[in-house]
Amino acid sequence: MVDNCSRPARLGGRRWGPRFRAAYEQIAYPAAEHPANDALLASFGTRPVHEALAAAAKLRPSVDISVAQAGPAALSVPVASLRA
Repeated sequence: MVDNCSRPARLGGRRWGPRFRAAYEQIAYPAAEHPANDALLASFGTRPVHEALAAAAKLRPSVDISVAQAGPAALSVPVASLRA
């Protein structure tokens, strides 16, 4: 699967892939068979980072900007509409 990737991707995938697989098989899959800790899930929802992420999400532009080819003339959305 990684044979057509770059050299760092190939080396990283071959080095870390078996380690991640072992971690999933030995840690994650067995832990998934037990019921979830409700107190842990409730405390996750009340973390202050969720408020910060909600504030950051409000700053995101309402349109997606994509570039089909190099250069400023390739904007898929006119620049004038981004200022409005």
